[in-house]
Amino acid sequence: MRTILTLCFLFVFGIVAQAAPAKIASLHPLLSEMATLVGGDKVKVVNLFPKNGDLHSFSPTSAEVSSAVGAKLVLACGKGIEPYLGDLKQSLSEKTRILELGADIPDVMVPDGSHPDPHWWNSPSNMKRASRTLMLALIEIDPANKASYESNQKKYADNMDNLLRMGKIIMRRIPQNQRVLVTAHAAMCHFCRDFNFTPIPVHGIAKESEGDTASLAQLITTLRKNQVKCIFTEVNASPKALDNIARELGISSRPLVMDGIYPSMESYDKIFLFNTGVIASGLAPAKAKKDEKAPH
Repeated sequence: MRTILTLCFLFVFGIVAQAAPAKIASLHPLLSEMATLVGGDKVKVVNLFPKNGDLHSFSPTSAEVSSAVGAKLVLACGKGIEPYLGDLKQSLSEKTRILELGADIPDVMVPDGSHPDPHWWNSPSNMKRASRTLMLALIEIDPANKASYESNQKKYADNMDNLLRMGKIIMRRIPQNQRVLVTAHAAMCHFCRDFNFTPIPVHGIAKESEGDTASLAQLITTLRKNQVKCIFTEVNASPKALDNIARELGISSRPLVMDGIYPSMESYDKIFLFNTGVIASGLAPAKAKKDEKAPH
């Protein structure tokens, strides 16, 4: 009798142990959301990025690193966004894999060709590609739940396809000769590739030599030549410099979520639709704006 009870205990314990979700840590909120949607109830996602953090200055604290202990995967954007990854790897178990989801995303160069734009998530097609990379990694660490990961990833990919289609429909309001996207810095180049825009980042043209009137004059001349109707600032940064340029040109300025981080918009869908709505409202001809409402 004791032997039978022991076997039953071991059997039940084995089922419980097998059913324990895989721990996944993430260094960006959008990657956390992707892991939650692709992993479903088979994973436990730990977001290491602080709610009001800054993408380009963030480095995980010891407390945040400790939250990743025991994780099978740590999800990173890659493409140089997280220069601390080497140090982070040394702080984690050898069994923990750091997965840079942007590593296989094709580069899109900034306008001056000096380096790739690392903000790859501003393209739904890139997010779809990254979700497949994540799915394959999840299957590798948890092959028993392969069917679940494949099904969830297909739903995620289908949603990204829908967002891309919606974005193209929204952008139809903007004539091709007005598809010039002036932004605070070169963070929307992947978006511009998807929707056939010419990117003009302000920072990188004039910011390095702040107060250089010649550089500023050259920038304003370029924007006038392109008949730019609106300049796009960043929701998480001071708009003062770009607002001054907009006033000089007599045009409007509007905010975008470029780093994929905004506490009041925690889903990729909300951020993408907000950005496309703001861009369309800033650049579409007046007639096309009458019944337009930017997503919230």
